[in-house]
Amino acid sequence: MRSTLCRMFAVAVFAAPVVTPSLARGAAPTPAAPAKTTSPMDAARKALDEVGDMNYQGKSLNEVIGDLKDRAKIGVTIDPAVYQFGLDPNQPTVTVTLKQVKLKDGLQQALAPFNLKCGLTRDGLYISTEEGLITKQFRQRVNVNCDGIAFGTAVKQLSADCGANIVIDPRLKDKANAAVTLKLDDVPLETAIRLMAEVADLGTVRMSNVLFVTTTERADKLRPNADGPTQPAPGNPVFPFPAGGPVPLPAVGGAAGAPGVLLPANPVVVPELPVAPPPAPEKQPPAPGKP
Repeated sequence: MRSTLCRMFAVAVFAAPVVTPSLARGAAPTPAAPAKTTSPMDAARKALDEVGDMNYQGKSLNEVIGDLKDRAKIGVTIDPAVYQFGLDPNQPTVTVTLKQVKLKDGLQQALAPFNLKCGLTRDGLYISTEEGLITKQFRQRVNVNCDGIAFGTAVKQLSADCGANIVIDPRLKDKANAAVTLKLDDVPLETAIRLMAEVADLGTVRMSNVLFVTTTERADKLRPNADGPTQPAPGNPVFPFPAGGPVPLPAVGGAAGAPGVLLPANPVVVPELPVAPPPAPEKQPPAPGKP
């Protein structure tokens, strides 16, 4: 009898439903894992990789860019410096017919007759000359706050966020995982990578639009045939105007009040040089026959 009761008790225990804390009466449900968000840079890359037809017949560059904005839903900026070379983006000069091409490849072909390139930055797609695009990408302002982060991890994140080509030598292996502790505020991307590489005891060299990170020995070997660090684009001259602002002068040959050159309100005064006295007249010889 006792053994029969024990068997019945055991069956009742193991047959009872198991109540987990999340399903208990009154317990809040376990929140679902947050969905992984797509970064703006990843969304822009995906849009530019979309495959489709591209057909522009006698369109202006502005019309092509406007269509690109509608299709890719990303910002597009033209480097103002390209207008110095006589480019008129309103002239119907773009003619291209392409079938099943990536959007970025089709745009590169449309820009080729103008000797222009396009590339991604944190602000969207940037169109410029090759050197202008390289300067724009590598001189984006970034902040760095590394506290024992692996060098390779930090560099790959900066490269992904800024759209620049930063390549770590695969032969570095474990050296690319050196811990880096560095804090930088508002510095060009290229400067940040070079300083981080220095802290990790590595070297960098720029080869066209690629910043290559390798050992210091290999970097020294490549440097004679490589490009130097990018330089900031030259800006317009700025004069230290006083609080009253610049004084407009009339344009040359124009009427008073016409737009002209802006000069400081207190221009530099050049002191007058002393004027030399006129030379004394030469003494004339006496006339003939006079004592």
